Amino acid sequence: MEKELTKTEEKKLLQIAKKCMVAVEERGDLETRHSDGEDFLDIAVWELRNALEKAYRLGKEGK
Repeated sequence: MEKELTKTEEKKLLQIAKKCMVAVEERGDLETRHSDGEDFLDIAVWELRNALEKAYRLGKEGK
């Protein structure tokens, strides 16, 4: 079973997402809104890759 993210970890992921993806920065959060227009964002693959790399490094550092 996977453990839940802490509030600190969630905040760090949101910071990464906002920094790497314009759509997330404009939206302001990563919460589900149960609306296709708000829950499915158009992002470039390089934005996604950059965010995933930063999140991976964060996890690997254990911070």
